[in-house]
Amino acid sequence: MATVKFFTMLRKATGEQSYESSERTVGAVLKEVEKRYGDGVSRYLKSCIVLVNGQNVSYLKGKRTKLGPGDEVSLYPPAAGG
Repeated sequence: MATVKFFTMLRKATGEQSYESSERTVGAVLKEVEKRYGDGVSRYLKSCIVLVNGQNVSYLKGKRTKLGPGDEVSLYPPAAGG
């Protein structure tokens, strides 16, 4: 199982810091998160930064990045400010 961790506004929107997922790809995890937490979270998922074990999935295989036991998926929504 992979651990899915939420940060900043996603943590507030889900009401959780993390949960365990048995999904095998990043794309499947994102769909699971959307289904599990609904519209309040899905708006953040479109533009969030996704890390697997500290590496941005943009530099891996994107949503097709495979997950294994003990992997950590971190979801960071965009930050605003100036």
